[in-house]
Amino acid sequence: MDFYALKFLATSNLTGETYVGYMFGKKAQTPYFNVLLLSRAQLREIDLPDITKDYLDFKSDIDMLYYQLSKEKNNNLLTQFKAYFYSMLKKMKFEVTGTKIFMAIEDEDVYVLKSILSDILSEWSGDTKIKLVAQKFDYKDLTWITAVKEKGEEGLKEYLTREDVKNATEIYPIIDPIEGYSVSKLDIGEPIIVLPIENKNEGEKKMGEVVEGKIISKELIPSSDYIFLKVDLGNGVLGKAVVHRELKVSVDQNRLQILRKSQEKTEHENETKTIGDLYVQMKNDKSIPIDKKIGSLDVLIIAGFSIIGILLIILIIILLGSF
Repeated sequence: MDFYALKFLATSNLTGETYVGYMFGKKAQTPYFNVLLLSRAQLREIDLPDITKDYLDFKSDIDMLYYQLSKEKNNNLLTQFKAYFYSMLKKMKFEVTGTKIFMAIEDEDVYVLKSILSDILSEWSGDTKIKLVAQKFDYKDLTWITAVKEKGEEGLKEYLTREDVKNATEIYPIIDPIEGYSVSKLDIGEPIIVLPIENKNEGEKKMGEVVEGKIISKELIPSSDYIFLKVDLGNGVLGKAVVHRELKVSVDQNRLQILRKSQEKTEHENETKTIGDLYVQMKNDKSIPIDKKIGSLDVLIIAGFSIIGILLIILIIILLGSF
């Protein structure tokens, strides 16, 4: 288990309000969350998201409903409740709460999970009735879960069995939904942390050691939101994967920033060099006059014409004055 997802539905015995939302994260990290507050009147008009749905579908329902409700006038209570939820997580210490949820889900301890949610909600709602569903995820689950659902296993095999990657190693990019980078924002040549898959026996797969690779190709799969990746794993080994373009993957952020700054510096130097090379080329081209210096004879000629011009002007003024 690498990540958890906690979906919950709670009703206040005091106010009759309903609270529904999700929390997602990994051990010792701040939980990512979204929550809704619905009054009894709203419940008559809105279909509650189903917490038994898969996490990604449930998350999509919650996020869309939150967006719709937040646009309504005089619905400040929704944003106030989300701010309250955040403040309680902060008060209880983000990382500590994330670790408690992670361990409770790992141990399948429903009572601890309900106790954590009850503590979060208590100052707002008083006593609550809570229903919840928890899910466990490994890195590979989050990499493929949406891709498989969208295209099916056979659709993926078209890319993974292509001739140019026939002998490449299948990989799972390590996911970091909280602090990671979207695949679409990573450029060719930048690092990515992956988990290679070794074919141990026929039909049997074994996870290898986590390694840092370098992206050497990104190919957007037509009519989809998925990207086919080729990754240099070092020592002449090529990796291959199909991932959602917005999937957040783990990278060495310090190395990434150093690499990008170095690239910006190189591009600036190349631009300066190009301008300098163009100037030299123009100087070497005899057909193009470049910075031709003025000789002493040219100065005398220019001065002579200037004196003659001044004398002519004085003569014209004298003649006009005599008339």
